[in-house]
Amino acid sequence: FKLFKVRSFSKPLPEDNHLAHSDKGKEAASLDNVTEEQADVITSETVTEVNSSVQARDKNAFPVNQREIETHQTKLQQLCRICGGAFKTDPYKRSHPVHGPVDDEMQALLRKKEKRATSWPDLLAKVFKIDVRGDIDTIHPTNFCHNCWNVVQRKFSNSPCEEYFPRNGTMAWHPHSASCEVCGTSFRGVKRKKQALNPQMSKKLRIAAGRARKIRRIRNTKRVKNKALMKKIANCNKIHLSTKILAVDYPMDFVKSISCQVCEHILADPVETTCRHLFCRVCILKCLKVMGSYCPSCRYPCFPTDLVSPVKSFLSILNSLAVRCPVKGCQEEVLLGKYCHHLSIHKEVEDKEGYVYVNKGGRPRQHLLSLTRRAQKHRLRELKLQVKAFAEKEEGGDVKSVCLTLFLLALRARNEHRQADELEAMMQGKGSGLHPAVCLAIRVNTFLSCSQYHKMYR
Repeated sequence: FKLFKVRSFSKPLPEDNHLAHSDKGKEAASLDNVTEEQADVITSETVTEVNSSVQARDKNAFPVNQREIETHQTKLQQLCRICGGAFKTDPYKRSHPVHGPVDDEMQALLRKKEKRATSWPDLLAKVFKIDVRGDIDTIHPTNFCHNCWNVVQRKFSNSPCEEYFPRNGTMAWHPHSASCEVCGTSFRGVKRKKQALNPQMSKKLRIAAGRARKIRRIRNTKRVKNKALMKKIANCNKIHLSTKILAVDYPMDFVKSISCQVCEHILADPVETTCRHLFCRVCILKCLKVMGSYCPSCRYPCFPTDLVSPVKSFLSILNSLAVRCPVKGCQEEVLLGKYCHHLSIHKEVEDKEGYVYVNKGGRPRQHLLSLTRRAQKHRLRELKLQVKAFAEKEEGGDVKSVCLTLFLLALRARNEHRQADELEAMMQGKGSGLHPAVCLAIRVNTFLSCSQYHKMYR
């Protein structure tokens, strides 16, 4: 029995061992290369699939986001940058750009006031404390409303008209989001459903409306009574002028602006409160003393020390108003600033008999008895006409008896009773001779010549 060596079971030779190791290394390297190539192919295929899926998803989502942003920007263009109000509330749909130079009207006003700002960003920063230079079109509106324009105009014109900012603060703008206040629920397609009218609910609404009307009527009645009480407190009908004597038919709003809000007369010595209401000084002081320290118009706290004089331009307008003199028989149109002087002329005419005539310069005024007959007639012409009119109206045209009675009363008033007794006796037909001065006085008062006097009394 012979045993044979099997090469596979025996140890390899060194050369064979080396060759075997080299073959194994080549096979392992080839296997590694194949594995890396397959891994690269698999990775690139996976990344390509992921990118394609992401791109497909972005392509499906982008038009929706872009549409929402465009809708958001469209709605922003319809809102005011300052107050957030809609332009459609203005009947003329007026708006002004936030950026760029100011318009011609505002430019003329700024030039008149010697202001250096010439662009809207400067003015808006000065008036509303808003910096619009860093605005983004997708977040901020690019225009502001005409009401805010009026606020800017009133700020630089110092107009007495009342123009207030409609909000407590400026509008805060945020980027578009799911809960966007600008877009609201419109982009989701949600529509409010109209509620069906409930008979019981409509009855409650009618009852509530009736109660509100009743409360409003009571408040109006209280307001009217309060106004009547303030007029009674002021009690200035005899010292203040009514608006009815204005010579021109002014608009009602203008008449209200120049009249006192307590007595409704034309403002006399006007004063202005801290809440910018105008009153006569006398009227407002009386109301503050009786009704308390608050404005009679808006009940804002007000004290006598807070009263100031209005601006000079308003006072000049007030004094330049044309009024018609209420004195009977005058009807002359005078300026309100010169009305006191005109009224003093009427008082001088009325009180002329109570004053002694003072001759200012020129020839000295001669006494009545030292004048010629013609000069006496000229000086007493107005008195003669008045006496004649009185005699025709009251005494049947007997001018003589009226003049004698006047002279008799004058003598009694000066305690010259002896001459008065003689005149009275002569008037009754009892006396004969009179004092020469009395005779001359009778002749002057009765407008008789010497021959007529002697023919009548001698």
